[in-house]
Amino acid sequence: MTRNPSLGKTTAALAAAAGGLLLFPLACRDPFLLDVLTTGFLLAAFAGSWDIVGGVAGQVSLCHALFFGIATYACATLTTLLHWPIPLAGLAAVLLAGLGGVAVGALAAPLRGPFVAVLTLALGEAAHELALGNVFLAGAEGYAWGGEGGIPVTPPWTAVSPRAAYYAALVFLAAASCVMLLVRRSRQGLTLRAVEGSEMTARASGVDVAKHKRRAFTIAALLAGAAGSAYAFHVGRATASDFSLELSFQAATFAAVGGRGSILGPVAAAFCFHVLFQGLDVPPGTRILFYALALTLILRFLPGGVAGGLRMLQGRGERR
Repeated sequence: MTRNPSLGKTTAALAAAAGGLLLFPLACRDPFLLDVLTTGFLLAAFAGSWDIVGGVAGQVSLCHALFFGIATYACATLTTLLHWPIPLAGLAAVLLAGLGGVAVGALAAPLRGPFVAVLTLALGEAAHELALGNVFLAGAEGYAWGGEGGIPVTPPWTAVSPRAAYYAALVFLAAASCVMLLVRRSRQGLTLRAVEGSEMTARASGVDVAKHKRRAFTIAALLAGAAGSAYAFHVGRATASDFSLELSFQAATFAAVGGRGSILGPVAAAFCFHVLFQGLDVPPGTRILFYALALTLILRFLPGGVAGGLRMLQGRGERR
């Protein structure tokens, strides 16, 4: 029985990374840094969810933040206004995000290529402007919820230690990554990869392409909704930026950098770049320019992303 050296190296690298992340809070007492890492875990899960529809299924969705925002706003309104318990509010938020995925998938399924990107871009920007320009609720005392200020989330706890939040987010990322990898390796995932390879060939093989596109959007929306719910409970507020084009571009860029369709590549890229941007305090405008430049360079010179480039170099080394 032959052993796969590349698989062994990957497993060892993942084990070392997991060990480092588990031990890091024991050595670090800086609450700001722990908060940055905690948020990075949640946004990494969001980037991985985009890879289901954008990488595995090959549908360039630019409204992925729509599902994330639906979940954050649902958590905020259900906990603050209706006083729902956290588990019930989180579950409802994920289901509402999934319904958003069903709707977007129904609209996008008949389209191909750039038309999917244009449609989803329009839907995402419409949701962002709607959340940004409208006050959700105004009270007699002069407070206003919605618009730029967003809506607060009211969890049942008063405070959570940075270390506890860190470990909770890390567990969430590990669980979400396992689910996404299972989806990728399932029969549904194989079908989506066939659609990504060639829609015409998939149709000729008897695959209902439109149905599987709708499923891809729905699965990705449910996962994005789970990330959005966790993010809302962590930061304590849902804002219009949860629907922003930057967030959607962020997921698409990190998927391209890490290697579209690999799940773990986008997750790792999203986490690393989030920590880097927060540590350097990079403004949003500069980040968007970076996303545009990175997408252009990756698609031109390294279409397989960093993971694909490493595999190519490793293959060359083995042939020598």
